[in-house]
Amino acid sequence: MRKTLLTVLAITMLALLAGCGNDWHYAPPPSGPTGGNNAGFGMPSLSGRYTLATTGVNVIGNSYYLFDVVGSFTADGAGNITSGYRDLYTDSGTQVQKEAFTGSYTVGQDGRGQMQLTLADNSTITYRFIMQSSGAASFFQYSPSADDTGRILAQSSISAPTGSYVVRLDGEDASLYPFGAVGLLNISGTTISGLIDQNDDGNVSTLLSTTGSITAPDSSGRGTLSLTNSAGTHNFVYWVTSTGHLQLASTDANFWLHGYADLQTGVSGSTAGFTGSQVYSVGGVASAGPTTETGRFTLDGAGNITSGVEDNNVNFTLNPSVTVTGTYVAAATGRWTATTTGLAANLIGWQVSPTQSVLLASNGTSTLLETGTLRAQTTGLTNANISGNYAEDLSGYNIAYPGNVEITANYLADGSGNLTGTMDSQTPGYYNTDIAETGTYSMQSNGRNTGTVAGVPMVLYSVDSTTMYLMPADPARQYQGKLVKQTP
Repeated sequence: MRKTLLTVLAITMLALLAGCGNDWHYAPPPSGPTGGNNAGFGMPSLSGRYTLATTGVNVIGNSYYLFDVVGSFTADGAGNITSGYRDLYTDSGTQVQKEAFTGSYTVGQDGRGQMQLTLADNSTITYRFIMQSSGAASFFQYSPSADDTGRILAQSSISAPTGSYVVRLDGEDASLYPFGAVGLLNISGTTISGLIDQNDDGNVSTLLSTTGSITAPDSSGRGTLSLTNSAGTHNFVYWVTSTGHLQLASTDANFWLHGYADLQTGVSGSTAGFTGSQVYSVGGVASAGPTTETGRFTLDGAGNITSGVEDNNVNFTLNPSVTVTGTYVAAATGRWTATTTGLAANLIGWQVSPTQSVLLASNGTSTLLETGTLRAQTTGLTNANISGNYAEDLSGYNIAYPGNVEITANYLADGSGNLTGTMDSQTPGYYNTDIAETGTYSMQSNGRNTGTVAGVPMVLYSVDSTTMYLMPADPARQYQGKLVKQTP
């Protein structure tokens, strides 16, 4: 199998940069967003303590590396980051731990904003973000060499984690080949026990008995943990976002992983209890190249998957409206498995709650590795249900451009199928900020909806009236993302 999706994109980007010569159209970042809809945001919207987590690729000269950044900061509500710490880990073994930073930021009325971090060596990093709420934002780095996307989440607690946490991990193994894992970790004091399902370069190992240890978080919310099973030992730094959410990054020099863990608040408990409409979004890599897959199906409570449909893109070959059927079984632990006719023939899920799962996908022939999420779906929505301001974030690759793509935007939905808003984006050599855009949407009864965003045809799988998973209906644009209703 090929290496990770990020590695594939990094190699392509490296080749592109090598051929660009002096045509790189980089400009210093603007002072902040301008224009946009009035969604009720402003400088005070970003106030208090937050965590940040991002992953991406950095290209320097004729070389590249994949990296993770996790950390926390304090915003004063008036445009200043008064203090912060971050950890940096790369797949080349470079590590910078608990580096102090300060900074500044702006927030526009539509929730689009800009943040600039000043590091200990006086270098700066600039992020463009879109706020879903005062407690959550998505961002990308504004840079001529780095392509990364991430999340900012309010840090409402720094209490030591305890209880059962559902974990999702992505990254590379020691040979730089793709790795993904999901599972359940039971945390009690300093002790961890649990079960892990993993896919290492297409080779799936299930229900690995896992033990480990964890330290209490410090005053910034940072702690460490280790996990050991028959596949080896992995060490992590974690940052507490809330009593129910941890951001994770591997501290191992030869095994590059990142992810998160969510407190398990409840499970369906059985096949009969796990029912109803579901929507999923997964992505990864296959032997043919990068993959994206978004769809929906219905669970009948008797172990059958019905009324399924998905759109997938395999190495820039689009397969729209694929019929999905199959079977599934759910256990008392919240773990469930499914065999389907979709691109990912085999699914392993762990429930964070009865309405939300993390997913690990394969196809049984060592040629596919995907991870993602599944959510309970509200069907029967009409255009009138989609009304108000929505935050958009998208990332992936555009082969027609060509290059990595990062997009954040605000759109106002009018309840009649029309979108108007403002977009910020980055592709190799081009930085587009404060761009007025329009779009459309047409809601369908089964939750597979269609539309356009900034002139690009899209499929929009609705979770409910507040969240939709996005995927271009264009084979050249292999990226994924979502629209989330804004609540200032």
